[in-house]
Amino acid sequence: MVITKIDKLTVELLQKAFQIVLEQNHVPYINIGIAEQDDELLFLYEGKDEKVHVFKWSKASSIGVTYGTLAQSVLTPIIPHLRLLS
Repeated sequence: MVITKIDKLTVELLQKAFQIVLEQNHVPYINIGIAEQDDELLFLYEGKDEKVHVFKWSKASSIGVTYGTLAQSVLTPIIPHLRLLS
């Protein structure tokens, strides 16, 4: 399913896609979330340190790609860092 707009349902589906990618890569977490802020989307990650870490990317870059592809492209570069936090 290709992302055509950013709305509440899109954010919920993105969060599910991010959960799947984290589980596939064996990255534990306490809580995760996706949020909107102006023209950016935020990935919120809470690991064992119980602090919320924020990773941002452009909403515009999210349009026209699938949920899984977006989750992979955002998470793949930061998975080593997330493992240190988990």
